[in-house]
Amino acid sequence: MLKDHNHDLIHQLSELSDSLWRVEEYYNNAEGCSECQAIWQKISDDLNNHIEMLKGEIERHVREGRFD
Repeated sequence: MLKDHNHDLIHQLSELSDSLWRVEEYYNNAEGCSECQAIWQKISDDLNNHIEMLKGEIERHVREGRFD
């Protein structure tokens, strides 16, 4: 079983990945409204940054042998 903090990292990564998929759909649905697309793009950028942060931390735990 994973320790809580490692489980939390993976769980949040999954949640954000699902959200990013939805936001990309919202962006496509907003075709014709550049203001809405700008909002969805900003949210997508933010989600991508958070996803990269989580992936980096998971990778660090694995490298250090602390992913248990």
